[in-house]
Amino acid sequence: MTDYMTVDTTLPPYFPYPQFLMDMRLSHTAALAYVLLLDRAHLSQLNGWTDEVGRVYLVFPVEKIAAALNRSLSSAKNALAELSAAGLIERKRRGQFLPNLIYVKLPEGQRIVPPQTDNGLSFTEAENDLRNS
Repeated sequence: MTDYMTVDTTLPPYFPYPQFLMDMRLSHTAALAYVLLLDRAHLSQLNGWTDEVGRVYLVFPVEKIAAALNRSLSSAKNALAELSAAGLIERKRRGQFLPNLIYVKLPEGQRIVPPQTDNGLSFTEAENDLRNS
C-alpha cells in the first residue's frame, strides 16, 4: 500500500539527478549510472579519496555497478563506455584483477546544488500549482 505525501512526510533515500543530464543525449542506463557514480564520488570526497593531484576517485567494480543498477554486466559496461565518450567519467586502469579507478567529471560551468537548497532551480513554479487554477 502506498501513502500520500504530506508536508511532514520524511522522504526515502534518493539520488539527486543533475539537470544537465536532461540536455545530454545519453541512454537512460548511462544517466542512471552517472547519478550512482556521482553519489559514490561524493562519499569518496567525504572520505578524502584523492589521487596525487587532488582529484577525487572511486573504486566501484563493474559487477557491482551492474548489480546496483539492476542491469546486466554488458549493459553496465556499455553505460560506462557511453559516459566516457560523453566526457562525464574517466577510468584509469590499475592492473590485472584490480578494478579501475573512476573519476567523475562535471561539464564545464556546472555544479551540483543539493536538493534541499535548489536556489530556485526547480521546475515547479507558482503557475503550475493546481490550487491556483
